[in-house]
Amino acid sequence: MDAFFQYMIALIETGESYVFLIPIYVVLLVGERIAHEVMEEVKWDHRDSAANIAITAAFLSVDLVVGKLLPLGLVAAIYEHARLFELGQSVTGWVAAFLLYDLAWYVDHRISHRVGFFWAMHHVHHSSNQYNMTVASRGFVVDKTLLSRPLFYLLPILGVAPAHFIVILIVTNVWGIAQHTRLIKRLGPLDWLLATPSNHRVHHGADDKYLDKNYGEVLIIWDRLFGTYQQEQEEPTYGVTERIETYNPLEIEVAGFKWFARKLRRATNWRDWWLCFVMPPGWEPAQNPRVAFVDNESHR
Repeated sequence: MDAFFQYMIALIETGESYVFLIPIYVVLLVGERIAHEVMEEVKWDHRDSAANIAITAAFLSVDLVVGKLLPLGLVAAIYEHARLFELGQSVTGWVAAFLLYDLAWYVDHRISHRVGFFWAMHHVHHSSNQYNMTVASRGFVVDKTLLSRPLFYLLPILGVAPAHFIVILIVTNVWGIAQHTRLIKRLGPLDWLLATPSNHRVHHGADDKYLDKNYGEVLIIWDRLFGTYQQEQEEPTYGVTERIETYNPLEIEVAGFKWFARKLRRATNWRDWWLCFVMPPGWEPAQNPRVAFVDNESHR
């Protein structure tokens, strides 16, 4: 087991984690597809799934090019030269590393929803009107450098070693795939602690009460602590508030930045133009500064 563990780490460090990630991903997707056919009455949208898989393939291609250098190379360099202390490889060290990682994910994920420029990138992941495991890897292809996860680069300063980072990254990625499903309903006490499928379905909802809720990746306790938790009451309407009706992977990828460009064009002065980058997605530029700071979620 120790030899396999070291082999897994070596694969991730060399940018070859796809050797075991792809089989896991395929098994999960095929299993969900079969279960969906048996259990569900809602028709599976094959065109949407095909677009998601195409985006996944493009992301993998980018991963093969830059995965050996970024972000793991930068994480390792920061840890080597700027860490304040070491968490160590004890159970306590691993638990601390996981909690820091999951908290950083929560904060970065919240930023990606509440800051206009970051939402332009994250828009891709939420633009599907479906909800299944193929949606999990529907992301902004050129974000392999974790541009939308700036706090991740704080983790090595706080003692999260590359070994911590890469193992937690792979385990949480598998969890992230599995939570994107409609087939698993409420899970009782687990819904209180974890970002279960029920809790994450809320996060993908375009309904007013579900917008900008449940950011946690593994733990939902951050949302409970910071006031962003919402229980699933009825199944959400999936997608973004300004729905996109396309199965073209390229159009899906650029839709968020098209939205962002339209907002920039509505800015009538430099101040509002810059505010488009940092204000929430629902904020609209206006000639009257007192009006401009209204955060209207319906504009997303």
